[in-house]
Amino acid sequence: MARNKFPEETVTLILDTAQKLFLEKGYEHTTIQDIIDNLGGLTKGAIYHHFTSKEDILNAVTERLFKENSLAQKWKKISKDSSLSGAQKLKAMFYEAIVDEQEQKFRSMGIHLQNMPHMLSDLVLRSVNDIAPNAIKPILEEGIKDGSIKVPLAKELAEVISLLANVWLNPLVFPMSDGDIENKCQVILSMMAMLGVDVTDMYPAIYNMNKQINEMDNRN
Repeated sequence: MARNKFPEETVTLILDTAQKLFLEKGYEHTTIQDIIDNLGGLTKGAIYHHFTSKEDILNAVTERLFKENSLAQKWKKISKDSSLSGAQKLKAMFYEAIVDEQEQKFRSMGIHLQNMPHMLSDLVLRSVNDIAPNAIKPILEEGIKDGSIKVPLAKELAEVISLLANVWLNPLVFPMSDGDIENKCQVILSMMAMLGVDVTDMYPAIYNMNKQINEMDNRN
């Protein structure tokens, strides 16, 4: 196939192909050559005309995947639900972060963030500078006000919760066995109970999240 005369179509083809391979084989096990072999005749030069590396392609795939952030929309809907207490909203947001389809697709790519310091650094900074103050802190303040959350200092607490959920409990950062999940869940359950939030029924969702990552690793 001749090189596409329309750059945007070429980029779309590359990203579609790369995303399909990342989901099937895992990011770590997909090479630039794999992507080239599935482009129907496009050359390596066509890829490097638009992208500098496999990581650059991943960044573009991820940006496209989260262009319409479904999780943010779900969180916004939860935050406006006047029938829920602050504690119930916090639990609902935590659950949606685990089962959201876009988040699951990202996890299915088998990316190990310890091998990608730039993405890991971005995750840490977003956890503290964006997610904590803009999504979690208002809910904690609401819970403190309505009495459903027992611990004050909403700003600091929001940062801790965000870092625990996005980094410490994230199998893309720290691969975990079932035993690790059990132990970490016990810690999370105890901490959340101190806040007045019961998340004892969320272990299956966390277990399935970790299982999704381990199955991708075992497949390759």
